[in-house]
Amino acid sequence: MKSLSRRTAFVVSSLLLLGGCERPAGSTPEAPPVKAPPVKAPPVKVQAPTPAAVTPATSSTAQELRERLQCEALLGFRGLLEAQQAYFGEKDRWTQDLALLPAPAACADGTRVPTPDAGWLAGCHFRYAVSVAGTLPGDTTFTVSAVGVGGQAEGLAYAMTHGSANDRLVRVWPAELTLDSCHGVRRPEGTPLPAPVCEGASNLRAFFTSQKAYFAEKDRYSEKADDVGFAPEPCLDGTRAPVPDAAWTAGCHFIYRAEVSGIPPEQTFRLTARGVTGAVAGQELQLDSGNTWSPSAPDCGP
Repeated sequence: MKSLSRRTAFVVSSLLLLGGCERPAGSTPEAPPVKAPPVKAPPVKVQAPTPAAVTPATSSTAQELRERLQCEALLGFRGLLEAQQAYFGEKDRWTQDLALLPAPAACADGTRVPTPDAGWLAGCHFRYAVSVAGTLPGDTTFTVSAVGVGGQAEGLAYAMTHGSANDRLVRVWPAELTLDSCHGVRRPEGTPLPAPVCEGASNLRAFFTSQKAYFAEKDRYSEKADDVGFAPEPCLDGTRAPVPDAAWTAGCHFIYRAEVSGIPPEQTFRLTARGVTGAVAGQELQLDSGNTWSPSAPDCGP
C-alpha cells in the first residue's frame, strides 16, 4: 500500500509539473482565452507641403485709371485747340482771355477741381492755364498747360503748343497723349468718344458743304480741295496720313479725294474718304452730290 501511495503522489506531481490535469468526466471544458484584436495605430496625418506664396498679378485698375486721366487731358487740350483756331479765324490772333474759351468737361456728377486763382480753367481732374507768345499772325503761338489735382491725377502735368513761327506751322504735343488709345474710354462727363470712322465721316460732310458753297459762287465743282477751302485737320501731334498722289488730301487717319463729272453747270461729284492708318486702315466711305452715302452713313451723332 505504501508503494502505491508513493506512485500516485509521483504521478500527480508529474501532472502538475506538466501544467495539466485530468478533468472529471462530464465537466465543461474551459473556453480558450479570447485574444483581443490588435489595436491599430491611428493613421499618421501627412501634412501637405505649403505651396509657395503666389504673387498676385498687378491690378490693371491703376493703369486703366491713368489711361482715362490721359484721355481727359487730351480731350481738354483738343477742346481748347479747336476754340483757339476758331478765334484765330476771326481775329488773326490767339487769346489767353479764359472768358472767351470753353471750360473743359466737368466730372459726371458735375464737380470740378479747385483752382488757385482766376488764371485757370477747371476740369474734372485737371486745371488748365493758357499763355500766348508773339504778336504777328505768322509768328505767334499759344500754350496750354494741364495740371492734375488730387488722387491718381496728382503729379500729372502735360503741355501743348500750337501756332506758327516764320509762317510755318508749329505744334508740340505730348507723345503719351494719343487719340487712338482713347476710343472706348469714357469721357469725364460719362459719354464715349465717337468711333474712329467718324473722323472720315465728319470730314466728308465738311468736304460736301465746301463743294456746295463753291458751286453756289462759281457754278461748278472742283476736284481740288484747296479751291473749295477743304482742309482736314492733322492728328493732334501734327502728323498726317500718307497720300499716293496729288489727287488726295491728307487728314489724320484718312485721305480724301473729289471726282467731278459733267460740264458746268450740269455737274455732279463723288467724294471719297479712305482710311490709311490705325484702326480705320482699309475702310472707305463715299458721299455724292445727291447726299447719298456708300456704305450707309456711320452713326456718329450730330
